[in-house]
Amino acid sequence: MTSDSFEPKEQSKGSVPPASRQPIAAPKAPPAEPHYNAYDYAEPERGYHAGPVQPEPAGVASPRDLRLVGFLVAFAVGAVATLAVFAALASGVAGSYSNRILPGVHVGSADLSGLNRDQAIAKLQATFDGLGHGEVTVTTPVGVATITYQQAGRGPDVEAMADAAMSVGHSGSPIGDASNVLHSALFGTNIPVVIQVNPAALAQRIHDVVGTSSVAPQDAQATAKSGTFTFVPSAPGRGVDEKAIGALIISQLTDANAPADLQAGGAFVTLTPQVTDTAAQDAIARAQKMIVNVNLTWKTAPAGAPTTWKAQTWTITAAQIRNWIVFGRRDDGTYAPAVDPAQVGSYIAGITAKAVIPPTEPNVIWDPTHTKPIGLTPGKDGMGVDLDATTTALSAYLDSLATGGSVGPNLEVTTAPIHPQIADVSTVAGMVMIGSKTIYFFPGESNGFGANIRVPAKNLNGQVIGPGQPFSFLQAVGPIDQAHGFAMGGVILHGQSDHTGAIGGGICSASTTMFDAAALAGLQIDERHAHFYYISRYPVGKDATVYSNGTTTWDLRWTNDTPYPIVIRSWATYGSQSSITIQLWSMPLNRKVNWPDGVKTDIVKATSDPVRYVKTLKPGVTYIAEYPDDGFKTSTSRTVTDSNGTVVHHDTWLSVYGAVNGQIQMGGTPAPSGGTPSPSPSPSPSHTPAPAPTPTPSAPPPAPTPAPTPTPTRRRKVLI
Repeated sequence: MTSDSFEPKEQSKGSVPPASRQPIAAPKAPPAEPHYNAYDYAEPERGYHAGPVQPEPAGVASPRDLRLVGFLVAFAVGAVATLAVFAALASGVAGSYSNRILPGVHVGSADLSGLNRDQAIAKLQATFDGLGHGEVTVTTPVGVATITYQQAGRGPDVEAMADAAMSVGHSGSPIGDASNVLHSALFGTNIPVVIQVNPAALAQRIHDVVGTSSVAPQDAQATAKSGTFTFVPSAPGRGVDEKAIGALIISQLTDANAPADLQAGGAFVTLTPQVTDTAAQDAIARAQKMIVNVNLTWKTAPAGAPTTWKAQTWTITAAQIRNWIVFGRRDDGTYAPAVDPAQVGSYIAGITAKAVIPPTEPNVIWDPTHTKPIGLTPGKDGMGVDLDATTTALSAYLDSLATGGSVGPNLEVTTAPIHPQIADVSTVAGMVMIGSKTIYFFPGESNGFGANIRVPAKNLNGQVIGPGQPFSFLQAVGPIDQAHGFAMGGVILHGQSDHTGAIGGGICSASTTMFDAAALAGLQIDERHAHFYYISRYPVGKDATVYSNGTTTWDLRWTNDTPYPIVIRSWATYGSQSSITIQLWSMPLNRKVNWPDGVKTDIVKATSDPVRYVKTLKPGVTYIAEYPDDGFKTSTSRTVTDSNGTVVHHDTWLSVYGAVNGQIQMGGTPAPSGGTPSPSPSPSPSHTPAPAPTPTPSAPPPAPTPAPTPTPTRRRKVLI
């Protein structure tokens, strides 16, 4: 938009000159008597004299000089008083027009006196609406076309003119505003007509008219292909100078007196390429300086980094950088080499996934009913490579080499904190259950009378697994020792059950429940092991044992391969038949899971061994040391698909369960061949007074912890 100055133009001299310029009448001839004029009215002897006037003595002020000084002082005082009165009057006038235009203010033929801003805009729009009507006829070697004033965006800038009119007498300067008030009242103030033109719209219309017949110039071009730089020379073009035509039309349209029919035109000119051969060749020379090895480093450990954190270095080879180089014009118009930000970003993203300290999500506190989140424990920020900032830093470093910068040994990556995704309870409240499993158990000596199942349920409850983070069952349940609430429980030792042989025995009811919940949620399962023998409380082929002896560790591990955090809800019930429930909650994933139970094959029938007499039992007391369990093989296959039906996971878990023969132990010594056992005052063998309640054969003792190998031939210690 172009416009004249908003300041009022100086008015031409009118027919009534200012008072200071009024002509003064010639004085009459002095009378014969002594003359009294303005300077010597008190001393008639000092009138007009024919002869010379005698000077006053030196150093003595004459009475005439004193009278002159007094007059000037009186005149100055009067002038100041008059000016004060004038300023007060003008200020009063300006104040009465605080939101209106002063009288006498015009824009061309539009009198805006007394109008407010909106009224002035409306009047200006009506008065100068004709400025938007007309057309320009453009004549070029490729033909004749017209451009209407509306297509060029020509019209009155009514807001600018209204604002200029409103500013007259409202500047805030008392003297200046007073002068403007008086000037407008006596002579009027004329605001120039301001015309606006849309250069972009005009340029587009000119291009539509003449641009299609032009032969565009060919810029010189440097290219990089397969690591080799090549050069394509420039070529001039031919066409009508659109910029020159546009400048001519704008100069005409911004004239308020422009007619409604303008003429413009242009001849063919040679169009010069914007990228010369020299510029392209220079860009290739600068690109060669960028081809160096770059070591990206992350040396400084962030506060709170785990003890396993180590400084890292990634070397970007010169060959990689050569393939990243592209050429183009910068914002300042220069032609230069640069690295492709998409390729640099892809490389940085690759190391970002590896160089990360994940955040610790807060634990969720549930109400006593395990149905409503009521609070969070504090989480902790993680740390990772800032993708955008590191990409920018690497690009800037390579650009500096192109312009003569020195090669440095290393470039430190830029890091940024990674905040936990769960920041408040409302985040949890919006989640849905994505996986759940409940398994029943019988509290007894094999599971620490329920402690080895209930403690894991309590410890797991409320834990949050962030996106991409792994889950380890043994780490999640905490130290398995008596100090943390665990008790002695069952273990499989040398293929036989020892119902009180290991701390934490029976914990596998919790690990199996977690395995089933995670698998049914469609998550990535990283590690799972079957028990030594099958336990009928678990679905066929869907158990998961855990074990650790300080040297060997069998764990249940899975990864949160979703973009959302996963919250664990778990609890256990009490009673002669208790249960443990584990639920996984997250944002809706819409994954579908097909996971049928396994089918038994290669069955090996278990038998009941002869009664074994042991000295640790009182004579006649019997104890069921082992229930008979058939051995068999089975496999279960799980297929997980996303909302589009795409397969996310396909897993097959093979389980080989060993046959375990039934075993009854009896106190005392065997009877002679063909005889009967020696009598005993203790109950008969059928009484089975075990040190703890003995489960029925249909519900064998729960399995506390892990089974190291799935083959029945290996001797091992396994928590059941």
